[in-house]
Amino acid sequence: MQHDRRKFLKSSGIALSVIVSGEILRVSPRSAQAAALPYQVLTEEEVATLQGLAEAIVPGAREAGVSHYIDKQLGAAAEDCLLMLKYLGVPFADFIGFYRGGLHSAGRLARLRFSLPWPALSADQAQTLLVEMNGDTDIEWDGPPAPFFFFVLRADASDVVYGTEQGFDQIGMPYMAHIEPAQAW
Repeated sequence: MQHDRRKFLKSSGIALSVIVSGEILRVSPRSAQAAALPYQVLTEEEVATLQGLAEAIVPGAREAGVSHYIDKQLGAAAEDCLLMLKYLGVPFADFIGFYRGGLHSAGRLARLRFSLPWPALSADQAQTLLVEMNGDTDIEWDGPPAPFFFFVLRADASDVVYGTEQGFDQIGMPYMAHIEPAQAW
């Protein structure tokens, strides 16, 4: 069954299927984060950078489980993946390399500018780096174009933080799904 981003978000909420002790469980990215479920694709360093960077871009992304969401989507079949890259014409085979390259470059930038990894940056330091990533300045970056990486990560993090009933409540918008989810997210 082929999914599209809008249909998935409207009808089922954001949920991950994980195998624990031989059983398939459906959990939200937030629940996967809270339970510290293992990652399948991303390394510990990549996860730490992803969480710090996504949190700086979309506050609440870490707690909402952005790293589990992206990790699970990177390990999904092409037709089931819901990452923004799918809708921007990036070949599925390049998704892991895109995220790894962007995370590596972001981590390197944080260490070069402040001698710290992303999770240890202050809010002001993180903001400085985000401005550099989106600016016209020449930065130490060897991954996918920094502004494009920022755009994609912001979209994916926003889906995780705001693509649920709770997320709609956070921004004061009434949740009016075309098809209500079978259970709360």
